[in-house]
Amino acid sequence: MQSADGNATYCRSWAAGLLPDPPLWVDEWADQHMVIPAETGAAEPGRYRIERTPYARAVMRALSPEHPARRVVVKGASQLLKTQVGLNWFCALIAGAPSNMIWLQPTDKLAKRVSARFDKTVAAVQPVRRKLAMKRSRDSRNTLDTKEFHGGTLWILTGRSASNLSEATVRYTYADEVDRILRELQGEGDPLDLLEKRQGTFGRKAKSYYTSSPTEADASRIDELFRQGDQNRLYVPCPLCGEYQTLEWEHIHADFAERRAWYVCAASGCIIEEHHKPTMLERLEWRPQSTGDGETVSFELSYLYAPLGWDSWWKLAQEYHIAEEAQRAGDSEKMQVFVNTRLARCWAPTVTRISAKDLRARAETYPLGRAPQGPLVFTAACDVQGNRLEALVCGWAPGPTGMECWVVARSVIFCDPTLPESWAQLDDVLTARIEHAGGVSSVVSAAFIDSGDGDSTAEVYEFCRPRKLRYLGGRTQRVMPIKGASAHWKPILAGRPTRVEYTYRGKPAAGSAELWFSGTDTAKDWIYNRLALPGQTAIHFSDELPDDFFEQLVAEVKVTEWKRGRKTKVYKQVKRGQPNEGLDLLVYNLTAAHYLGLPNWPAERWARVRAELSQVDLMMAEPDSAIDGPADPPADDTPVRRGATRRRAGNYATGWRM
Repeated sequence: MQSADGNATYCRSWAAGLLPDPPLWVDEWADQHMVIPAETGAAEPGRYRIERTPYARAVMRALSPEHPARRVVVKGASQLLKTQVGLNWFCALIAGAPSNMIWLQPTDKLAKRVSARFDKTVAAVQPVRRKLAMKRSRDSRNTLDTKEFHGGTLWILTGRSASNLSEATVRYTYADEVDRILRELQGEGDPLDLLEKRQGTFGRKAKSYYTSSPTEADASRIDELFRQGDQNRLYVPCPLCGEYQTLEWEHIHADFAERRAWYVCAASGCIIEEHHKPTMLERLEWRPQSTGDGETVSFELSYLYAPLGWDSWWKLAQEYHIAEEAQRAGDSEKMQVFVNTRLARCWAPTVTRISAKDLRARAETYPLGRAPQGPLVFTAACDVQGNRLEALVCGWAPGPTGMECWVVARSVIFCDPTLPESWAQLDDVLTARIEHAGGVSSVVSAAFIDSGDGDSTAEVYEFCRPRKLRYLGGRTQRVMPIKGASAHWKPILAGRPTRVEYTYRGKPAAGSAELWFSGTDTAKDWIYNRLALPGQTAIHFSDELPDDFFEQLVAEVKVTEWKRGRKTKVYKQVKRGQPNEGLDLLVYNLTAAHYLGLPNWPAERWARVRAELSQVDLMMAEPDSAIDGPADPPADDTPVRRGATRRRAGNYATGWRM
């Protein structure tokens, strides 16, 4: 029996250690090892099959350590390939080329979601699972935002804190949904620039992956990164004539009677059915449209290329039809979502400028202070200035534009906002009954008071605190402070309110006023889109309104600005110092309508309110939930279990009685 030669084994091992690492191609590794676990809720769990999304191969190839690309950019439709490719990339790197990595998300919620998805994926992929530190109690090596493995660490962070991006040195970075990441962090610059600075010591070995669906033209960061690269577009052959072409939405045709959609070949007019997709994708070609900067490989991909079995061309045609109908009514939000997240194109808003003179000519004959026929629910808003309070009351009803608005009353109270009697005058405006043309009356259901002037914030809170819920003639009214949030991605009613008053212990004070926020840019988009509609179909004005009110409505325009080297869309005053109170008041009235949930009211609820307003005697009835604002959550039928009554201990004050 021959004994093992220890010296020979040592020499072989030593020589093997001198050899370079074998090439790691992410697409090949994913084909062999990746698994999509059912626990992630994926529609197609099991072995990862690149033939289902063959367009992803070129992206993963460019992400491989052997590829010379410094940056890989995907400007793509939602739910198509971006995040799964990122998971494949990180798993392949951990298994074959480990180093420090960062996965950047725009929000904490998304960071938690991808962290959970990563953990479930790792548990299913054996080559990665054995490299990752096991998660144990009191072990900080594998947490929600930190994943340690042999050879490096993956940090899953958000782009909301500069400190998150300035601590570690990393070789690989993945920034997801970059168009939704803040452009500047606490005065320290662009988070994407901060990311790349973390990679400086790795030189050409570093690699960055950027993905997102685009947003607005001239302000989309992913579009800028795409244009920085070689701008690959996907060409597929016509299954009938063989001509290669990109798939463009303009060639989709639909028959709504037959509930089907098809593609018309751009070269020969051939009718391409959806079942041809697998054949077309088998022969796809990515073709660069530019030389780029020599470091960035970029791809553009719309949902028209989605594999058979995912959302179909017919589904997209239905979505487009709904968005088109909304756009005709002045609501472009659905169309923007479709263009951005389905077609992977930048949205170019078509806001038509309208003059104060045109608005004045459109004014209708009805008296201020008295509602015409039409409005059913009423809101109010107040703007606080140094020498006055300005209030505007609006009425709302369903209409061809989704919601129809009437300016019902306008009040300008010249006063000192720091004096209680000034606010008493505003209270008279908010509590005044609104007479209808039909003879019945109503009250304002919700009012927002602007607290953003900086000089009278305490007075606004003091006024709103006892009025955040009160009853007027059997109706509820809510009066709340509000502040504008001008970020373009904010919804009209921007999230939950914030308590503004605290106890000495640092806890929210009982009965504290609650500050709400309005996505003013989004609200102004809504208003200006409807002001541009022809005729009196969306926003109605009384001919008793003064000329300066119409001047205030058109006091701002949306422009593109450079901020720290980045383009962004913002609203600016047409003339510096021009009053814009009328526009602000309309914005806060629209926000109050969203607070009441009016855009989502079904026709039956509007009909019930209309019927009640036609009966004068009901105006003094019990409070009606139909217009009382957001509904409370439904009561739980589960019986309430009450704990046993706790006996109070005797003490000195009670004479030791229990």
